[in-house]
Amino acid sequence: MVMAIWQTEKDRINLLKKLVKHNSVTYSEGERQFPDLVKNELLKTDYFKSNEENIHFAYTTDDRRAVLAHYESNNTKDTVVLISHFDTVGIEDFGDYKNDAFNIDKITEIFKSDHTYLNEDAIKDIETDDYYFGRGSMDMKPGLMLHMSLIEKAAIENWDINLILITVPDEEVSSKGMRAAVKKLNDIRKEKDLDIVLHLNSEPTFQQASGSNTHYIYSGTIGKLMPSVYVYGKETHVGNAMNGISSNWLMSFINRKIEYNDSFTETYKNESTPLPVSLMMRDLKDQYDVQTPFRTVSLYNLFIFKKTAADIFNTFNELVKSSVKDAEEVMHTFDDGIYKDNNMTINTLKYEELIEQAIDTHGRDKVHELLNSVEKNQDDHLQCIEAVDKLMMSMRHIGPTVVTFFTPPYYPATNSSEDVLVTDIIKTIEKTSKNLNREVEHIHFFNGICDLSYVKYDTSYESDQMFSYNTPTFNTTYMIPFEDIKEISAPVLNCGPIGKDAHKVTERILKPSAFKELPIVLESIIKTHFVK
Repeated sequence: MVMAIWQTEKDRINLLKKLVKHNSVTYSEGERQFPDLVKNELLKTDYFKSNEENIHFAYTTDDRRAVLAHYESNNTKDTVVLISHFDTVGIEDFGDYKNDAFNIDKITEIFKSDHTYLNEDAIKDIETDDYYFGRGSMDMKPGLMLHMSLIEKAAIENWDINLILITVPDEEVSSKGMRAAVKKLNDIRKEKDLDIVLHLNSEPTFQQASGSNTHYIYSGTIGKLMPSVYVYGKETHVGNAMNGISSNWLMSFINRKIEYNDSFTETYKNESTPLPVSLMMRDLKDQYDVQTPFRTVSLYNLFIFKKTAADIFNTFNELVKSSVKDAEEVMHTFDDGIYKDNNMTINTLKYEELIEQAIDTHGRDKVHELLNSVEKNQDDHLQCIEAVDKLMMSMRHIGPTVVTFFTPPYYPATNSSEDVLVTDIIKTIEKTSKNLNREVEHIHFFNGICDLSYVKYDTSYESDQMFSYNTPTFNTTYMIPFEDIKEISAPVLNCGPIGKDAHKVTERILKPSAFKELPIVLESIIKTHFVK
C-alpha cells in the first residue's frame, strides 16, 4: 500500500512548519545543512525510497548545495521543472523575538498579543487567524512545500510526465545556487534525453495594494544589470586645486546624466521598469587628508524588460562620453594651473579596452598577475572595483581616464507572456481559481528579482560577450552558464501562494491559499497541459 505523507492540508502545514523551523539564512550554517533536510524528507516518500539515485546535489563555488529531485516517467521525455529557493534574509528585525522567528506557531501567537512589530494591515490580518507569520513563512518555503507535495502526488498516481524539483541556496544575494543548479539540470537533461517544456517557479505573490488578496501570476521576471563607472583624475594638494582633477567633480557630471534618467525606462503593456539609481558612489581614499580625491567609483542599478547587457552598455557608454565632454567644456574655461593651455582631455575606455592597453604596455603575464592579486575574499562588486583600480594605477601614464564596466549580479529578463503554452496555462489557472472563489490577475514581469532569469535564454551571443568581457570577475569568482541556459531554455511561469511583506518582520502566508488552493492549482496545470 502506497503511503502518502504530504497530501492533506494538515500534512502540508506540518511540512511547512518543519521547513521554516530550520534556520537557513543566506550564508549561515543552517543554509549549508538545509539540503540534507530536504533529501531526508524526500526519502520518506515511497518513490524516492526506491529511487534515491534520482536525488542530486549541485555545488556552488563556495560548497553550498542545491537539491535536484527527479520523478521519472517511463513513457515520455517531456519535463516540467519546479523551482524554489530555501534561503531567507536575516532576522535582526525581529528584535527581542529573534529566537522565535523560525517557529511559525510561537511567533504567530506572540504577534497576536504583542502588536509592537506589526503595521496596521498586519494587525488586521493576524486577527482573522488566516495567516502564519515567521521568517521564511512567505519567502519562499511554501513554494518548496507545494513542490514536494506535488512531486509526491505525481509518483503516487504515476503521472506520465517528468518532474524535476529544484530548490536552491543564495537566491537572496546573487543566485549562486541557481547558476550551479542550471549546469546540473542540463547534465540530467542530457543523460536522460529529456525535453524541458516549462520552468514553474512558486515564489509568493507580491501584493499590489494593502488589503488585497488577489492571486497574481507572472509570465516573466524583471532583469537587473549593474553598469559601473570608475573615474581616475589627477591628485593634488587641496591648496593647489587647479593642479589636479577631482574625480568626485568629474563623477558628478556622469551621475547627473545616469541617475533617474528615464531614457532607460522600458514599458511592456501597462508595466514599466523603475528608474536607474546609484547603489554605491564613493571615492577610494582610505582616510581623510588634504589630497584631493582622484579615484571615484559609482555602481548603477538598472532594471530591464527586453533590453540586453549590450543594449544597456552601449547607451550607458554614450551617456558617459557625453558627460565627459560636458566636463571638458567646463575645464576649458579654467585658465590656471594645468588648465592654462586648454588642451586637457579625458580618456573614456570600456574595461575590455583598458585590459587591451594594459597588455600592450605590460604584457599578458603581468596583467594576469595583477588581476590574480585581487583579494578574492570579498564581494564580487568590490573585487571588480579593485581589479579596475589596480589596472588603472598601473596605467596612470595615460592620464585622466573614465572606465566603464559591469559589476555582478546580472539577472537577464525573461518573458513568456506571448507563448501559446503559457497563455493556455494562465487560462487554466483562472478557471481553477474561479472555482475556488479566488480572484486572479496576470502580471507580465515578476517585480522581485528571481531565479527564472537563468532558465529561459532571451539574450544573445553579442550581449553575453559584452557582459563577460567587461565584468572583471567573470569566469573567476562570478559565472553565468550561458550555454547551459540555452540548452535548458523553456517557457517560464511563476505561480505561488498569496503572502505579504517579504523581507519584513511581518512576513506572512495566507493559509487558504498555501494549503488548500495552490495544491489544486498546481495539479491542474500539470494534469491539464502535460499528463497524457
